[in-house]
Amino acid sequence: MKLTFIITIDPIKDISYLNIMVHSLNLQTCRDFNVVFYNQTRMSEAEIMENLAVNPNFEYRLCDIEKDMFLGKYPIWDLYAFHSYLIENDYVEDYFMSLHMEEFLDVDYVEHILPVLERQNLDILFGNLTRSRIEYDDIAPILAANDHKDYDHFIDQLGIKDAHHWSFFSEKFFTDNRGVLRENLMNFWGFGLRRKPKPNARGYVKPPWYVAEDVFFMKKEFARQYNWFLSGHHMYFEDVHICEIPGVCHLGRELKKVTKFPAYFNLRNIYHISHSRFYFQLQDEDFTSGMQNLETDDPILLALKEAINQYKSGEMTMWQALNYSRRNPLGTGTQNLNYKYHLKYLHNGK
Repeated sequence: MKLTFIITIDPIKDISYLNIMVHSLNLQTCRDFNVVFYNQTRMSEAEIMENLAVNPNFEYRLCDIEKDMFLGKYPIWDLYAFHSYLIENDYVEDYFMSLHMEEFLDVDYVEHILPVLERQNLDILFGNLTRSRIEYDDIAPILAANDHKDYDHFIDQLGIKDAHHWSFFSEKFFTDNRGVLRENLMNFWGFGLRRKPKPNARGYVKPPWYVAEDVFFMKKEFARQYNWFLSGHHMYFEDVHICEIPGVCHLGRELKKVTKFPAYFNLRNIYHISHSRFYFQLQDEDFTSGMQNLETDDPILLALKEAINQYKSGEMTMWQALNYSRRNPLGTGTQNLNYKYHLKYLHNGK
């Protein structure tokens, strides 16, 4: 069995964030994996590698977004279409996971997750992402670790091995925000009165309901059977998380009908580096002007054009415009259509 990591290189964060991910893969104690880089920048492969402090010593391919999909510095990206392309061309292995460039793995992560996938025959296994809340400058010295023992020791010294699961938004468990408090309480109960999955002999836990996490391994054959990455549709600006939003989409509930769901890996961690956010599809002048002038009949892009117009006119705040592009009364937001399309293929079984 072999794994594929699909890693997005985005145009917002500095390329240095990718250093830690590459280093964590270079030092993996098990090499049964390969990597596909999804390059959303205008940089060439040579430019990206020249700007990294460490170069990959694992099998990889790098795929670019077509230049005509850029409006200025930023692209109209479609992560679902990219996954479909990889699956259709058999560029992914038995299981694959989509990651962001600001994440990195325990150095023996592959070694411990492979036996779990082999024994349990799961279609979907969440990766155990932690809300480690470290800055890049805090973790950057790990690049000097030349072997897995030094690497592991550095992470231990940082004190992030016991970081809370990604689903806990606040370090402060009891918060004045009722929505966050409710989520904290539900997730705490779902994880067995803990704030992260507890390791056990079978290597995963199965809480009574889906607890949010946006990194997971998926079996290639499952993705093919249910057209999980929605070949035939565009899902611009939609990440490949499992959509679970009250009143909008309940994919977790639907997945329970066709597979063992949800299951959370619990033996090793994926860590997240803190970073600022910039929603270029609403905030960048070149991109938004280009989008306003773009002729299209795609419902998602039309919803984004409307959100841009409302934001620029002052009728919506940036967050209201962002939410409109994701879910709106017309049902044309990314999350509206994510749910609609997935229901179609989950019910049809193909």
